[in-house]
Amino acid sequence: MKKFILFITLFGYLFIQSFGKNPDKDIVILYTNDVHCAIDNDETTIGYPGLVSYRDEIVKKGKYVALVDAGDHVQGAAIGSISKGDYIIDIMNEVNYDAVVPGNHEFDYGMEQFLHFTETLDTGYISCNFRDLKTGKLVLKPYKIKEYGDVKVAFIGIATPESITKSVPGYFMDSNNKYIYDFDGDEEGVQFYALIQQAINDAKNEGADFIVGVGHLGESADITPAWSAQSVVANTSGIDVFIDGHSHQVQEGLKQKNLDGKEILITQSGSQFKYIGKVTISTKGKISTELIDRSKVSSANKNLQDFINAIKNKFENALKEVLNHVSFRLNINDENGSRIIRKQETNLSNLVSDAILNESKKYADNVDFSFVNGGNIRTFIDPGDITVGNIRDVLPFNNELCIIEVSGQTILDALELSSSKYPSDFGGFLHPSGLTYAINPDIETSVVTDEKNIFTSVSGDRRIHSVLVNGKAIDPKKKYTVTGDNYFLIQGGDGYVFNDATIIIKNFGLPSDVVGEYIKKLSEEEMNKYKEPQGRIVFSNVTIIDDNKLNKEGESGANSLIINTKLSIIIFMATLIFYCIM
Repeated sequence: MKKFILFITLFGYLFIQSFGKNPDKDIVILYTNDVHCAIDNDETTIGYPGLVSYRDEIVKKGKYVALVDAGDHVQGAAIGSISKGDYIIDIMNEVNYDAVVPGNHEFDYGMEQFLHFTETLDTGYISCNFRDLKTGKLVLKPYKIKEYGDVKVAFIGIATPESITKSVPGYFMDSNNKYIYDFDGDEEGVQFYALIQQAINDAKNEGADFIVGVGHLGESADITPAWSAQSVVANTSGIDVFIDGHSHQVQEGLKQKNLDGKEILITQSGSQFKYIGKVTISTKGKISTELIDRSKVSSANKNLQDFINAIKNKFENALKEVLNHVSFRLNINDENGSRIIRKQETNLSNLVSDAILNESKKYADNVDFSFVNGGNIRTFIDPGDITVGNIRDVLPFNNELCIIEVSGQTILDALELSSSKYPSDFGGFLHPSGLTYAINPDIETSVVTDEKNIFTSVSGDRRIHSVLVNGKAIDPKKKYTVTGDNYFLIQGGDGYVFNDATIIIKNFGLPSDVVGEYIKKLSEEEMNKYKEPQGRIVFSNVTIIDDNKLNKEGESGANSLIINTKLSIIIFMATLIFYCIM
């Protein structure tokens, strides 16, 4: 009998050690991702005050509660850009998070500012793959273990390797343009998965009973496949549930088999506090996921809302200045509310690119055209007064505008990269003023990038055609003067490379300031020109004949066959209308 009892005791001990313990009461993990400065509680947004109130209700029910953020919180609206993220960190400290992973936009104010965040955020950041290449060591702790009763839960932090191109590549380099920081994101993901697996194993060796992956990785088609949440789960073992961000998806519970064939839930709560994510580890060890919408959050924490209001009062009077009036929506979405600005033209992208081109001419003669990347334009403007705050919300980044001189061939290569993700979204999708172009979606992209998603070449047929600069066919050998955000024209953002560029002016203003000045000057008639997109980017397999353009053999003459006369007329008329109204 004694031997039997001893056997049962030993078996139980080994079972617990092998499979972990279950909590004595439910562990509820509330999470946020891609908040992007949506701080307030209002009719459609939960905000931090709603989150705190909902958390307090769960605590009152006698459950354990953890609070986690999966990145992209300091950027997205004026409160972030004005304070370079500091106000958001202050608010998050009041909320009292337990674990936070950096998103790519946490680096938007520069590496020095991000390292400042790591000191001022009370809970700190975690990431098992953000590395200082000078020392070879991780910059942050790879995970954090929290105890709930006698159960230990490890939160493994995973930052996206896309941070380098989806923030500013220069922020991860030294003065000699050599990378000194990296996210261990090899092209096939082998090293990436191995480092994550090592963090999982280390956490288990420290006694973790449950492993929660907290990543800023994404699940959608436009995410680098090897670095997606699905790929991480599929190529590792030991993660019990995966909290994600980055792709702004409303994902209550996507099932993905791990390396051992076990189905793991991946969950993500959209963006801008439309939902709170909820993961529950029950007393039986069962894991479930849920998304909490605004209707289920009945109150907002008054003390936190007062704290937020005190911060907003410091700068909101300046943001209320009225610049102009608009009678229609300046849009980034289609009629169904789906975001399209990262893959096609909108009236707001026309306005922003026109503003940048117009204002750049104060600083340099003969600027030929401008570009603005779709990812830089973050929200729409509703009909009514346009305020300084509206423009700050549309263009919250603090990267300055520049003017460069570059060859036509480099522009053609850049446009190939711009169109390479279509029909998926791409934050680097280029919106022009002074230039028009067509994309042939029937041709598969042949753009080649390196392991960091930086452009290297075009290996085959090109999607881009019918490129006109101020109504004339682009000359690959000619130098053009171009203005736009130094994020992609100089610093390599979104993977762009302008190797033959000569910098004329490195910084001449913030996009939000420049666009604000332009909007101030617009008459009602001039504003009304932006009611609809102006046909600067078209999708067609038809090339406009232009006798001045060189064909592939270098001979002068018509280099393309009109396949569809009606479509070519549409493209021509759209271009003509655009230049008449400019």
